[in-house]
Amino acid sequence: MQKTVAVGGVLTTVATGVVTNQITDQWSWTWAAALAVLVAAGAWLAVLTLGGSSSTGRTRHHIRADHNGRIEASGATGRDGAVIEQTATRGGTITGSPVSARNADVEQTTDHGGQITDSPSDIR
Repeated sequence: MQKTVAVGGVLTTVATGVVTNQITDQWSWTWAAALAVLVAAGAWLAVLTLGGSSSTGRTRHHIRADHNGRIEASGATGRDGAVIEQTATRGGTITGSPVSARNADVEQTTDHGGQITDSPSDIR
């Protein structure tokens, strides 16, 4: 679907340029109407490319607790290319802070006894 929309956008842009040249050479309501339709089609195709259903890649989770770090009750749910990183090291703790992300990068990091507590994140 994305490739079809991209090709449609290119063709609409080319057609808009051709019609713009025709209007500047000889004005007519027919060319003006054609230009209006092409501009509307280009705008519609641009909106389609902004839709939230497109994936930017593989969803990745990286959850790490080491050197006495702890991560408890802080699950991670990602979709549509989200990258989620939770890291607790050197006595740091992440507790009660689940992450839900869609097409976004989220990072929770604590160390040296630092704490992230009751801080749920829902990023879209």
